[in-house]
Amino acid sequence: MLNAKAFANAATAVTAIFYVICAALSYFASDLIFNIAKSWMHSVNIESIKATFNPGFGSLFWGLVTLSVITWVTTYATIALYNKWAK
Repeated sequence: MLNAKAFANAATAVTAIFYVICAALSYFASDLIFNIAKSWMHSVNIESIKATFNPGFGSLFWGLVTLSVITWVTTYATIALYNKWAK
């Protein structure tokens, strides 16, 4: 059996760290982030949706909070169901 709370905490911490790294790179190396995104979207032209400004701190913080909540709830629910069905 997996500990759902511990697993959700770990997944949320890793996701939050990636989010902060991505946000920092979007400020200091926005072309790098854009080129990575282009490489992930084969045959899709994303030039028209390229941001022309960096988001504010409030927006980034709100994104971090909502992503963390969604990650925690989803991971906890997944592990809880896994434990229930694995019995």
